[in-house]
Amino acid sequence: MATSAGGPTVAFESIDGPPPQVFDRMVGVLDSESKLRNLSIVSREGGASYRVRSYLSAQVVRGKTVIAWVWDVYDNNQQRALRLSGEEPAGKAGRDAWAAADDLVLRKIAQAGLSGLSGMINGTPDTAPAPTPERRGPAVASAEEMVPAQDAAGITALSFGAQ
Repeated sequence: MATSAGGPTVAFESIDGPPPQVFDRMVGVLDSESKLRNLSIVSREGGASYRVRSYLSAQVVRGKTVIAWVWDVYDNNQQRALRLSGEEPAGKAGRDAWAAADDLVLRKIAQAGLSGLSGMINGTPDTAPAPTPERRGPAVASAEEMVPAQDAAGITALSFGAQ
């Protein structure tokens, strides 16, 4: 992967979930997409400004494969700075759901994740429009305390906001 150009650097600690052939293709896609964004991806063995732990899963929903993904981004104090997540439709489910994770699907995941990561690093909000039900993008989960109704116990809801 790319070397540091003097700015903030990113190391991928892990990409958990996919089989080896999908993992290898994802690494290649991340490398090419990071170069397009001038993001310095460095080896996980060295020092990096940010570290990413990535998780992918292939799910079959109503006969179609969906690749769900999460990126946990940590700063150099090992504190989580950002969580990005999303789902990409990957086509009709076959015998192996991972077979539907083609290069286009992996590229969409890399683009969404790197856009969110880039926005955080550069301090600029994502300029993409808010996701609609038909178009899902990265989301950040947060817990909000809800005001309980009379005689009801406290309720905590998990909400997702576009990132």
